[in-house]
Amino acid sequence: MGYWSKPNVFKVCNFIEIPMGKHRVKITGVSVERFTKTKKRCYEISLKVSGHPGMLWHHIWFSPDNMDRTNADFLAFFKAFQIENHSLRSYKKWVGKTGGVFVWHEHGPTKRLKQDEYEAMVRCYLDVNELNKLPPWTDTIVEEPCNIDNITLL
Repeated sequence: MGYWSKPNVFKVCNFIEIPMGKHRVKITGVSVERFTKTKKRCYEISLKVSGHPGMLWHHIWFSPDNMDRTNADFLAFFKAFQIENHSLRSYKKWVGKTGGVFVWHEHGPTKRLKQDEYEAMVRCYLDVNELNKLPPWTDTIVEEPCNIDNITLL
């Protein structure tokens, strides 16, 4: 992973871990992928984590075969991010909204992960009471230490 640091320095570091636990997050992007055979849609939501340089990608599935689950998933998401317009067509307006999530680390081996791998994922959304217990949003990033071999001066 690479990220910009002080002026004209680009650092290339290893994966920057999002710690397991409760975090304040901000939606930075939403894309929709449609599957014509199954009629399902996947809403991929990019989340910036307060105080961390890493990102999370969260998926919410719209499945016409299971509308109870679809409705419950989207309503929980809307509630956690205080999104009042529940129209899925207005997904571009979700960008910039803040909310809270519980980050869980899924460890391998699984279908996607090898023995020594793990993946940080959104396990559940936080309600307003839990969100209010978290520190306020901060763009301050605690930088991961990099050795001198990983620094490129421009």
